Amino acid sequence: MNRYFTDRITAIEAIGGHRVRVTFRDGFVGEVDLAPLLDCGPIFEPLRDVAFFKQVTVDHGAPLWPGDLDLSPGSLRAWCEAGKFMDYDETHEWIEIHAGKPEEVA
Repeated sequence: MNRYFTDRITAIEAIGGHRVRVTFRDGFVGEVDLAPLLDCGPIFEPLRDVAFFKQVTVDHGAPLWPGDLDLSPGSLRAWCEAGKFMDYDETHEWIEIHAGKPEEVA
């Protein structure tokens, strides 16, 4: 099974600006700047407020902000491994290339 579809996070912390440090169930820890996500539609508008952004928590293995705003743990894992936010097509391609190859990531 593709690990990106089953991955879960155990901890997430806003570390300045729109950067997060994420710990995954397998112990992998990564960081990514989510600022580019803010330009991906009105649903992400609340995240522009840094005080709101800092309210991120973990709920059922996924990052969650107030108002039930969440992200896919698998996408977040891919972004942390790549060290950057990627759009849908880039994320999909990353997952296709790296699924099942944990020794080649991060």
